[in-house]
Amino acid sequence: MNELAPARRGTPHQRGPLRRALLDTSVLTTDIIAATRRRAPSSFVAGARAGTVRCLISVYVWEEVPRVLADRHREGGKFNLGRALELWQSQYLPVLYVVDASGLPMTPEAQVLAGRDASDVPMLLPAGVIAPVVVIGTDAALVDSGLAFKEWRELRTTLGDVGVAEGRRTDLERHANVMLNFTGSVIRETAARLAKPKHVAVVTVVAAGALYWRQRKHPRVPSQRKPVLPVMLEHASKQMAGLTARHTRGEDVWRQAELGTPGDTLLHRVARTLVRARKPLTRTLIVERLGDAVPGVGHTARMAAVRDVLTDHAMFVDVTGQGHWQVGRLGGR
Repeated sequence: MNELAPARRGTPHQRGPLRRALLDTSVLTTDIIAATRRRAPSSFVAGARAGTVRCLISVYVWEEVPRVLADRHREGGKFNLGRALELWQSQYLPVLYVVDASGLPMTPEAQVLAGRDASDVPMLLPAGVIAPVVVIGTDAALVDSGLAFKEWRELRTTLGDVGVAEGRRTDLERHANVMLNFTGSVIRETAARLAKPKHVAVVTVVAAGALYWRQRKHPRVPSQRKPVLPVMLEHASKQMAGLTARHTRGEDVWRQAELGTPGDTLLHRVARTLVRARKPLTRTLIVERLGDAVPGVGHTARMAAVRDVLTDHAMFVDVTGQGHWQVGRLGGR
Protein backbone atom coordinates (compact mmCIF):
# COMPACT_ATOMS: atom_id res chain seq x y z
CA MET A 1 0.00 0.00 0.00
CA ASN A 2 1.33 3.46 -0.87
CA GLU A 3 1.02 5.56 2.30
CA LEU A 4 1.71 8.70 0.29
CA ALA A 5 -1.33 8.15 -1.92
CA PRO A 6 -3.99 10.87 -1.62
CA ALA A 7 -6.39 10.08 1.20
CA ARG A 8 -9.81 9.08 0.01
CA ARG A 9 -12.75 11.28 0.90
CA GLY A 10 -14.88 10.05 3.74
CA THR A 11 -18.67 9.90 3.45
CA PRO A 12 -21.48 9.90 6.01
CA HIS A 13 -21.66 6.13 5.40
CA GLN A 14 -17.98 5.29 5.74
CA ARG A 15 -15.25 7.17 7.56
CA GLY A 16 -12.13 8.14 5.71
CA PRO A 17 -8.69 8.51 7.33
CA LEU A 18 -8.59 10.23 10.69
CA ARG A 19 -8.49 14.02 10.37
CA ARG A 20 -5.60 15.72 12.17
CA ALA A 21 -5.34 19.23 13.55
CA LEU A 22 -2.62 21.08 15.47
CA LEU A 23 -4.07 23.82 17.69
CA ASP A 24 -2.22 26.83 19.07
CA THR A 25 -2.74 28.67 22.36
CA SER A 26 -4.64 31.63 20.92
CA VAL A 27 -7.29 29.44 19.33
CA LEU A 28 -7.71 27.21 22.37
CA THR A 29 -8.02 30.05 24.88
CA THR A 30 -10.51 31.92 22.68
CA ASP A 31 -12.55 28.76 22.19
CA ILE A 32 -12.51 27.94 25.90
CA ILE A 33 -13.69 31.44 26.80
CA ALA A 34 -16.54 31.12 24.29
CA ALA A 35 -17.41 27.71 25.75
CA THR A 36 -17.92 29.26 29.21
CA ARG A 37 -21.03 30.92 27.80
CA ARG A 38 -22.43 27.83 26.05
CA ARG A 39 -24.02 24.62 27.21
CA ALA A 40 -22.89 22.47 24.29
CA PRO A 41 -19.21 21.56 24.04
CA SER A 42 -17.00 23.08 21.38
CA SER A 43 -16.95 21.34 18.00
CA PHE A 44 -13.25 20.67 18.63
CA VAL A 45 -14.13 18.74 21.79
CA ALA A 46 -17.20 17.07 20.32
CA GLY A 47 -15.30 16.10 17.17
CA ALA A 48 -12.41 14.64 19.15
CA ARG A 49 -14.79 12.65 21.37
CA ALA A 50 -16.66 11.28 18.36
CA GLY A 51 -13.53 10.36 16.43
CA THR A 52 -14.14 13.01 13.77
CA VAL A 53 -10.74 14.61 14.35
CA ARG A 54 -7.55 14.08 16.34
CA CYS A 55 -6.48 17.32 18.00
CA LEU A 56 -2.79 17.71 18.82
CA ILE A 57 -0.94 20.43 20.72
CA SER A 58 2.70 21.02 21.59
CA VAL A 59 4.00 20.71 25.15
CA TYR A 60 4.45 24.49 25.14
CA VAL A 61 0.74 25.03 24.40
CA TRP A 62 -0.22 22.54 27.12
CA GLU A 63 1.77 24.52 29.65
CA GLU A 64 0.74 27.93 28.33
CA VAL A 65 -3.08 27.71 28.13
CA PRO A 66 -3.86 28.13 31.87
CA ARG A 67 -1.43 31.05 32.14
CA VAL A 68 -2.84 32.82 29.09
CA LEU A 69 -6.40 32.37 30.35
CA ALA A 70 -5.38 34.01 33.64
CA ASP A 71 -3.61 36.83 31.76
CA ARG A 72 -6.64 37.52 29.57
CA HIS A 73 -8.91 37.62 32.61
CA ARG A 74 -6.56 39.96 34.48
CA GLU A 75 -6.38 42.24 31.43
CA GLY A 76 -10.14 42.78 31.51
CA GLY A 77 -11.59 39.71 29.86
CA LYS A 78 -15.22 39.35 30.90
CA PHE A 79 -15.47 35.63 31.53
CA ASN A 80 -15.53 33.28 34.48
CA LEU A 81 -11.89 32.26 34.91
CA GLY A 82 -12.73 29.40 37.25
CA ARG A 83 -15.19 28.00 34.73
CA ALA A 84 -12.64 28.40 31.92
CA LEU A 85 -9.94 26.52 33.83
CA GLU A 86 -12.42 23.81 34.78
CA LEU A 87 -13.42 23.36 31.12
CA TRP A 88 -9.75 23.16 30.13
CA GLN A 89 -9.16 20.37 32.62
CA SER A 90 -12.42 18.45 32.23
CA GLN A 91 -13.33 18.82 28.54
CA TYR A 92 -10.41 20.01 26.42
CA LEU A 93 -7.30 18.41 27.91
CA PRO A 94 -8.71 14.85 28.06
CA VAL A 95 -9.14 14.80 24.24
CA LEU A 96 -5.90 16.55 23.27
CA TYR A 97 -2.71 14.71 22.29
CA VAL A 98 0.29 16.56 23.72
CA VAL A 99 3.30 16.21 21.41
CA ASP A 100 6.91 16.63 22.57
CA ALA A 101 8.79 18.12 19.60
CA SER A 102 12.25 17.55 21.10
CA GLY A 103 14.73 16.33 18.51
CA LEU A 104 12.49 16.79 15.50
CA PRO A 105 14.18 18.22 12.39
CA MET A 106 13.89 21.92 11.61
CA THR A 107 11.90 22.83 8.53
CA PRO A 108 12.44 25.91 6.36
CA GLU A 109 9.18 27.38 7.68
CA ALA A 110 10.23 26.74 11.29
CA GLN A 111 13.61 28.40 10.67
CA VAL A 112 11.91 31.53 9.38
CA LEU A 113 9.48 31.48 12.28
CA ALA A 114 12.33 31.12 14.79
CA GLY A 115 13.58 34.57 13.73
CA ARG A 116 10.19 36.14 14.52
CA ASP A 117 8.65 34.14 17.36
CA ALA A 118 10.61 31.18 18.68
CA SER A 119 7.73 30.17 20.96
CA ASP A 120 5.72 28.96 17.95
CA VAL A 121 8.50 26.75 16.57
CA PRO A 122 7.42 23.68 18.61
CA MET A 123 4.06 24.04 16.85
CA LEU A 124 5.55 23.76 13.38
CA LEU A 125 8.04 20.96 14.04
CA PRO A 126 5.38 18.24 14.49
CA ALA A 127 3.49 19.72 11.53
CA GLY A 128 6.57 19.26 9.37
CA VAL A 129 6.78 15.58 10.31
CA ILE A 130 3.10 14.60 9.97
CA ALA A 131 2.26 16.86 6.99
CA PRO A 132 -0.14 17.34 5.41
CA VAL A 133 -2.01 18.51 8.49
CA VAL A 134 -4.36 21.32 9.46
CA VAL A 135 -2.57 23.89 11.62
CA ILE A 136 -5.10 26.13 13.36
CA GLY A 137 -3.69 29.34 14.76
CA THR A 138 -4.17 33.10 14.78
CA ASP A 139 -0.71 34.42 15.72
CA ALA A 140 0.57 36.61 12.89
CA ALA A 141 3.96 34.91 12.74
CA LEU A 142 2.36 31.48 12.59
CA VAL A 143 -0.09 32.49 9.85
CA ASP A 144 2.70 34.17 7.87
CA SER A 145 4.55 30.85 7.82
CA GLY A 146 2.04 29.75 5.20
CA LEU A 147 1.11 26.60 7.10
CA ALA A 148 -1.58 27.86 9.48
CA PHE A 149 -5.24 28.27 8.56
CA LYS A 150 -6.28 31.59 10.04
CA GLU A 151 -10.05 31.23 9.64
CA TRP A 152 -10.24 28.78 12.51
CA ARG A 153 -13.91 29.43 13.25
CA GLU A 154 -14.72 28.18 9.76
CA LEU A 155 -12.86 24.97 10.55
CA ARG A 156 -14.70 24.64 13.85
CA THR A 157 -17.97 24.94 11.96
CA THR A 158 -16.67 22.42 9.43
CA LEU A 159 -16.00 19.88 12.17
CA GLY A 160 -19.53 20.48 13.42
CA ASP A 161 -20.98 19.83 9.97
CA VAL A 162 -18.94 16.69 9.42
CA GLY A 163 -19.52 15.42 12.93
CA VAL A 164 -23.29 16.00 12.82
CA ALA A 165 -23.51 14.26 9.44
CA GLU A 166 -21.54 11.25 10.65
CA GLY A 167 -23.44 11.14 13.94
CA ARG A 168 -26.84 11.29 12.25
CA ARG A 169 -25.67 8.62 9.84
CA THR A 170 -24.86 6.39 12.79
CA ASP A 171 -28.29 7.05 14.33
CA LEU A 172 -30.09 6.24 11.08
CA GLU A 173 -28.10 3.04 10.67
CA ARG A 174 -28.85 2.05 14.26
CA HIS A 175 -32.59 2.60 13.79
CA ALA A 176 -32.53 0.75 10.48
CA ASN A 177 -30.77 -2.20 12.09
CA VAL A 178 -33.34 -2.29 14.89
CA MET A 179 -36.19 -2.35 12.36
CA LEU A 180 -34.47 -4.98 10.25
CA ASN A 181 -33.80 -7.17 13.27
CA PHE A 182 -37.40 -6.81 14.45
CA THR A 183 -38.82 -7.51 10.99
CA GLY A 184 -36.48 -10.44 10.54
CA SER A 185 -37.50 -11.99 13.86
CA VAL A 186 -41.19 -11.62 13.00
CA ILE A 187 -40.66 -13.20 9.59
CA ARG A 188 -38.63 -16.06 11.06
CA GLU A 189 -41.23 -16.73 13.74
CA THR A 190 -44.05 -16.64 11.21
CA ALA A 191 -42.15 -18.90 8.83
CA ALA A 192 -41.47 -21.36 11.63
CA ARG A 193 -45.15 -21.53 12.49
CA LEU A 194 -46.23 -21.90 8.87
CA ALA A 195 -43.72 -24.68 8.39
CA LYS A 196 -46.09 -26.97 10.35
CA PRO A 197 -48.92 -28.35 8.13
CA LYS A 198 -51.55 -27.91 10.85
CA HIS A 199 -50.65 -24.22 11.25
CA VAL A 200 -50.69 -23.72 7.48
CA ALA A 201 -54.23 -25.07 7.24
CA VAL A 202 -55.49 -23.00 10.17
CA VAL A 203 -53.88 -19.77 8.93
CA THR A 204 -55.21 -20.32 5.42
CA VAL A 205 -58.80 -20.88 6.59
CA VAL A 206 -58.72 -17.93 8.99
CA ALA A 207 -57.19 -15.59 6.40
CA ALA A 208 -59.69 -16.60 3.70
CA GLY A 209 -62.62 -16.12 6.07
CA ALA A 210 -61.37 -12.74 7.23
CA LEU A 211 -60.92 -11.49 3.67
CA TYR A 212 -64.41 -12.68 2.66
CA TRP A 213 -66.06 -11.05 5.68
CA ARG A 214 -64.18 -7.78 5.19
CA GLN A 215 -65.13 -7.53 1.53
CA ARG A 216 -68.82 -7.99 2.36
CA LYS A 217 -68.90 -5.47 5.19
CA HIS A 218 -66.43 -2.97 3.81
CA PRO A 219 -66.26 -2.79 0.01
CA ARG A 220 -62.73 -1.86 -1.01
CA VAL A 221 -62.24 1.86 -1.70
CA PRO A 222 -58.96 3.00 -3.29
CA SER A 223 -56.79 4.55 -0.57
CA GLN A 224 -55.76 8.18 -0.95
CA ARG A 225 -52.77 7.72 1.28
CA LYS A 226 -49.35 6.71 0.05
CA PRO A 227 -48.08 3.31 1.23
CA VAL A 228 -46.17 3.64 4.47
CA LEU A 229 -42.94 1.96 3.34
CA PRO A 230 -42.35 4.18 0.25
CA VAL A 231 -43.05 7.28 2.37
CA MET A 232 -40.51 6.17 4.98
CA LEU A 233 -37.93 5.38 2.31
CA GLU A 234 -38.46 8.76 0.63
CA HIS A 235 -38.05 10.58 3.95
CA ALA A 236 -34.88 8.67 4.81
CA SER A 237 -33.50 9.30 1.33
CA LYS A 238 -34.03 13.06 1.68
CA GLN A 239 -32.36 13.04 5.08
CA MET A 240 -29.35 11.17 3.79
CA ALA A 241 -29.05 13.46 0.76
CA GLY A 242 -28.96 16.50 3.03
CA LEU A 243 -26.41 14.89 5.34
CA THR A 244 -24.24 13.90 2.38
CA ALA A 245 -24.27 17.45 1.00
CA ARG A 246 -23.37 18.89 4.42
CA HIS A 247 -20.62 16.32 4.86
CA THR A 248 -19.17 17.03 1.40
CA ARG A 249 -19.02 20.78 2.05
CA GLY A 250 -17.21 20.17 5.32
CA GLU A 251 -14.74 17.75 3.77
CA ASP A 252 -13.92 20.20 0.98
CA VAL A 253 -13.13 23.00 3.44
CA TRP A 254 -11.01 20.68 5.57
CA ARG A 255 -9.04 19.42 2.55
CA GLN A 256 -8.24 22.98 1.51
CA ALA A 257 -6.82 23.66 4.97
CA GLU A 258 -4.53 20.60 4.95
CA LEU A 259 -1.10 22.05 4.22
CA GLY A 260 2.51 20.93 4.13
CA THR A 261 4.59 18.65 1.94
CA PRO A 262 4.96 15.02 3.08
CA GLY A 263 8.56 14.06 3.88
CA ASP A 264 10.00 10.77 2.66
CA THR A 265 12.29 9.73 5.53
CA LEU A 266 11.37 6.79 7.76
CA LEU A 267 10.65 9.26 10.58
CA HIS A 268 8.09 11.06 8.43
CA ARG A 269 6.49 7.82 7.24
CA VAL A 270 6.22 6.33 10.72
CA ALA A 271 4.78 9.57 12.11
CA ARG A 272 2.16 9.81 9.36
CA THR A 273 1.20 6.17 9.80
CA LEU A 274 0.68 6.53 13.54
CA VAL A 275 -1.13 9.85 13.46
CA ARG A 276 -3.59 8.53 10.90
CA ALA A 277 -4.35 5.41 12.93
CA ARG A 278 -7.41 5.42 15.15
CA LYS A 279 -5.71 3.09 17.63
CA PRO A 280 -2.09 2.66 18.80
CA LEU A 281 -0.04 0.38 16.54
CA THR A 282 2.62 -2.22 17.22
CA ARG A 283 5.92 -2.24 15.32
CA THR A 284 4.69 -5.26 13.39
CA LEU A 285 1.65 -3.35 12.12
CA ILE A 286 3.76 -0.31 11.27
CA VAL A 287 6.14 -2.44 9.20
CA GLU A 288 3.22 -4.13 7.47
CA ARG A 289 1.59 -0.82 6.59
CA LEU A 290 4.80 0.79 5.32
CA GLY A 291 5.94 -2.24 3.34
CA ASP A 292 9.04 -1.67 1.23
CA ALA A 293 9.40 1.89 2.55
CA VAL A 294 11.12 0.46 5.63
CA PRO A 295 14.85 -0.05 4.95
CA GLY A 296 16.66 -3.27 5.79
CA VAL A 297 16.98 -6.83 4.56
CA GLY A 298 14.66 -9.19 6.33
CA HIS A 299 11.94 -8.72 8.91
CA THR A 300 14.29 -8.42 11.89
CA ALA A 301 16.28 -5.57 10.34
CA ARG A 302 13.16 -3.68 9.33
CA MET A 303 11.65 -4.08 12.80
CA ALA A 304 14.88 -2.71 14.26
CA ALA A 305 14.79 0.31 11.94
CA VAL A 306 11.26 1.20 13.07
CA ARG A 307 12.22 0.62 16.72
CA ASP A 308 15.09 3.09 16.41
CA VAL A 309 12.79 5.78 15.03
CA LEU A 310 10.19 5.23 17.75
CA THR A 311 12.67 5.28 20.62
CA ASP A 312 14.77 8.17 19.31
CA HIS A 313 11.92 10.73 19.23
CA ALA A 314 9.85 11.89 22.19
CA MET A 315 6.79 12.52 19.99
CA PHE A 316 6.18 8.75 19.91
CA VAL A 317 4.60 7.26 23.02
CA ASP A 318 4.27 3.61 24.02
CA VAL A 319 0.85 3.86 25.67
CA THR A 320 0.82 0.36 27.13
CA GLY A 321 4.50 -0.15 27.91
CA GLN A 322 4.25 -3.24 25.75
CA GLY A 323 4.91 -1.79 22.33
CA HIS A 324 1.67 -0.04 21.31
CA TRP A 325 2.67 3.33 19.86
CA GLN A 326 0.91 6.61 19.10
CA VAL A 327 1.82 10.24 18.46
CA GLY A 328 1.58 12.33 21.62
CA ARG A 329 0.25 11.69 25.13
CA LEU A 330 -3.51 11.85 25.43
CA GLY A 331 -4.31 14.46 28.05
CA GLY A 332 -0.59 15.05 28.53
CA ARG A 333 -0.18 11.80 30.49
